[in-house]
Amino acid sequence: MVKFSALQSAKVSDTKALNITKGVAIEMKIFTLIKENASITSTEMARKLSVNRRTIQRGLDILKSKGTIERKCGKRYGYWEVYK
Repeated sequence: MVKFSALQSAKVSDTKALNITKGVAIEMKIFTLIKENASITSTEMARKLSVNRRTIQRGLDILKSKGTIERKCGKRYGYWEVYK
């Protein structure tokens, strides 16, 4: 039987900390895309960032709850209003 163990430097003690930083990074990328193109859709954002559309939706929900962005004039022909 062969046992494998991770290097001490590769071990992560708190997995939630990694998820928080990953979430913040995706929010920043979403915010940057919206600043570049106010009429971008969540599907286009998902394609550009190579993530699932649901990941984009979660990031957008967080940015909306912070009051950073707001969607104006509907889903199809609308645009993003940036407040920060």
